[in-house]
Amino acid sequence: MTGTESEVPVIITNGVNFSAMHQYQDALNPNRLFTNDIAAMLREYGVEACRQTIIAELKSVFEGHGITVDNRHLNLIGDYMTRGGGFSPFNRNGLKSSVSPFMKMSFETTIGFLRDALLDGDWDDLKSPSSRIVTGRLGKVGTGAFDVLTQVPVT
Repeated sequence: MTGTESEVPVIITNGVNFSAMHQYQDALNPNRLFTNDIAAMLREYGVEACRQTIIAELKSVFEGHGITVDNRHLNLIGDYMTRGGGFSPFNRNGLKSSVSPFMKMSFETTIGFLRDALLDGDWDDLKSPSSRIVTGRLGKVGTGAFDVLTQVPVT
């Protein structure tokens, strides 16, 4: 952040044992420990650390391919994946628990989710932004969250 570079010693290991790492706080800064093991971060540090790990991993995958993604998008994905206090996959299996059939269909395997919704008699109240977009309706978020009303002068 200051524009100066400095060398910091790094230890890279296979596997993780945070409990053992905490015993060596004289040599290791416990606030700088990191792993790509999302479940370990959740167990040891909680859901916010888990969320940050997901975001960091997503960012590194995109950067590895030379793709720039706005952090707000990655934050939204991290929020969605950790919304229940744990973490759920951001794929068709993670979306199966969603109550909105149209939201499921907007992600992947549209025909499969449509078939399941029809066979199960599901319905959609069109409250999620994804389900509203799929049906061609304005989402009720951002600029779609309100109407602007004004009086028209009568002459």
